[in-house]
Amino acid sequence: MSDSDLTVDYEFLNDCERQLGNLRTTFKNIENRRDDMEKHWGAGNIADAMDDFVDNWDDYRTRLVEGLESTGKLVAETKKSFESLDHELAKQGKGDGKGKGKGQ
Repeated sequence: MSDSDLTVDYEFLNDCERQLGNLRTTFKNIENRRDDMEKHWGAGNIADAMDDFVDNWDDYRTRLVEGLESTGKLVAETKKSFESLDHELAKQGKGDGKGKGKGQ
């Protein structure tokens, strides 16, 4: 497949999948420390602002974790699709079956 217009960097896709998984785990495992921290916020407007911030952070963190998970799945599916295509092309005699993409 030396005349192919497409080169798949499997090493890069593997690295992306791993890093997205690590980020997802890190953000998912951040504990809600509101109860521990509330006593340090002070009173009045500052405490209200901190309470709003923590509520917003929890919401955005949840969305971030979902986005990281979704993107990780897309990367994994992309990698799997290219590997399957490489295999099929090799079976048809259009490649050597060794996945000429980078990292393979």
